[in-house]
Amino acid sequence: MAEWHNSPAWIKARTNAKRILDPICVQCGKHLEGADWTIDHIHPPLDGDPDHSIANLQSMCRECNGRKQDRTYRDWE
Repeated sequence: MAEWHNSPAWIKARTNAKRILDPICVQCGKHLEGADWTIDHIHPPLDGDPDHSIANLQSMCRECNGRKQDRTYRDWE
């Protein structure tokens, strides 16, 4: 797991995203709650400098996020 996963900036961004984004997985449409609700970067932070802006974040279930990994939708689908 990348170091930024435990950074204060990511924790703040993830918390903020869960206040703003709908708890619906953008991939499979599942209603999300608890530990199944993950926040994913639309454009993954491959260079180690993640963009945690709300425009780059989306709600995903744990299963879909795990399948997407560090890829964009274009690379994933």
